[in-house]
Amino acid sequence: MIGKSAVTTFPESLSAKAARSLERIGATPMLNRTVVAIDPESVTLEAPDGSSERIAARTVVWAAGVRASGLARMLGEAAGADVDRAGRVTVEPDLTLPGHPEVMVLGDMAAVRKPEGGVQSLPGVAPVAIQQGHYAGKSVRRRLRSEPVAPFRYLDKGNVATIGRGRAVAAVGFLRLSGLPAWLVWLVVHIWYLIGFQNRLLVTLEWTFSFWTHGRSSRLIVDTPSEHEPWT
Repeated sequence: MIGKSAVTTFPESLSAKAARSLERIGATPMLNRTVVAIDPESVTLEAPDGSSERIAARTVVWAAGVRASGLARMLGEAAGADVDRAGRVTVEPDLTLPGHPEVMVLGDMAAVRKPEGGVQSLPGVAPVAIQQGHYAGKSVRRRLRSEPVAPFRYLDKGNVATIGRGRAVAAVGFLRLSGLPAWLVWLVVHIWYLIGFQNRLLVTLEWTFSFWTHGRSSRLIVDTPSEHEPWT
């Protein structure tokens, strides 16, 4: 695993515990490294001091952040609004496109201008989009009644991340958890936000069965390519 930190949105102590958990399951975190080249047989990394290291690898999984849909850039160009490096268009504090109060931009596509100045780039996670969706619905109702609309304020309820079976980290307010307790919190949070009792029950049963049987939810069957046949 290559990156700046094991879990960048968590406190330093939880990031260190996450790194140790990754090591226990066989992963080797290589932090503060930048991938500068990838070829069919290796990955080349660059350290902060400028030195490089080549690691033999035939399989590379690239998961370096989130980039907004191209629609955000199109909206920004049409409205003359700023677009950041991640492709997010800068919107007003009420999530509307500058000069176009009839258009609202939510989730990963939006960088929100703060009423007190500056731009807030919120994390690309589900709670942000959920809160913005609720806010957008209430804003539409208030505008239909010709009532004022307050700026959007994101309420950070904490961060939870799973690392593996029985391993996770959680930062909820002043509470800091790791290992099995954090993993149980992660399970409860994910089940709680599912829509409908039936969905919650089915997911609970599936996860319980998978946990006790060490099963996996997906199976892939692929043909091994010949010497001259590329993977598809």
